[in-house]
Amino acid sequence: MRVTIPGKQIRSAIKAATGVSKDNEDRQILRNVLIEATDEGLEITATDTIVGLWLKLPVDDTLVVKKKGRMAVNTAQLLRVLDTIANRTVTLSCTPRTCTVTAEGSRFRLNIEDANDFPKIARFSSRKPFITVPGDLIHKMMSRTAFCAHDEESFQLMHGLLVVAKEKELRMVATNGQRLAIVTAPFETQSHPDDPFEGDLVVQAELAQAVKKIVDNDVKTIDVQFMASFLNFRTERGEVSLRALAGNFPPYGMGIPSDLQKLKLDRRDFVEILKQATALKGPTTSFVSLTFDADKMTFHSVAEGAGESEIEYDFEWKDDPLQLTINPDFMLQTLASIRGDDVDLEVGSVMTPTILREQELSEGIKSFCVFAVVRQ
Repeated sequence: MRVTIPGKQIRSAIKAATGVSKDNEDRQILRNVLIEATDEGLEITATDTIVGLWLKLPVDDTLVVKKKGRMAVNTAQLLRVLDTIANRTVTLSCTPRTCTVTAEGSRFRLNIEDANDFPKIARFSSRKPFITVPGDLIHKMMSRTAFCAHDEESFQLMHGLLVVAKEKELRMVATNGQRLAIVTAPFETQSHPDDPFEGDLVVQAELAQAVKKIVDNDVKTIDVQFMASFLNFRTERGEVSLRALAGNFPPYGMGIPSDLQKLKLDRRDFVEILKQATALKGPTTSFVSLTFDADKMTFHSVAEGAGESEIEYDFEWKDDPLQLTINPDFMLQTLASIRGDDVDLEVGSVMTPTILREQELSEGIKSFCVFAVVRQ
């Protein structure tokens, strides 16, 4: 194999691969990135068997394939080399045992693994049904849900992100038992228009970050496909496959209350109020008292060893006085994931979960988060 390519271009691809191929992998081959030179360009593949990443760098005036071939080289070591010569044109070549990286005045020789040992990834298949959505839609939906998943992997499916496609709607759901995030968005473009596109898979919530590696500001659309045990994404830049978790996601619909009183709030004002409500914290303080009474809401917290706070926010309250206990940090994380000017806070009787709902955006995104009420 022999390829000439701008250093910045190959470095960007290898940098993306390091998010998947990590240097602490138990299997030596998984610490490597597979680089393959073809007549069409350079293909970069990385995997940890849970996430698969495939990037394509097409042949152009600056990328020249002089000899086809492939090699598996340590991702972290190659990136460190490219960091030092990124501003120059780089030539990659290999023998059965080594990879040579050269630039003007510099030469590096790296040991390589047998490319035949590199595991195959679940590639996107154009022969199977898929849908096409705006390029940034998937990232927006994931950012509004993934943070609600359980932090502990031992909780298995609650540590995951549910992705569902049904009746021309894409939905993502995450919950840790104390809060539940649901985001929906319509889709219209699908590969087989006459057949209903349906599917559901649960993937590890933190894997949402892997999709960012193929989505940038220039990506206009992204294809989504449900395989037997993988959720696949494809753009012009490349592909990402996420292995699904086995089992059934918790029946989240049972935890969504109805007939709540809706309060429209300025998002930025509400963020500031919540920050004030959490300014004083003791070593075990997580919750604050939230009272609705006499045209105002009042946050009251007592921080052991620190003191107490009382924050008032004026608005129109028409119902009987109501007192709840909530975790304000959960609400702040939700508000940080959205960008609208206004939000709807929906509350009901004592012990009824509270909902923080985002205003519908132009692309049809609807998102809300349900928070468990701890006590009166």
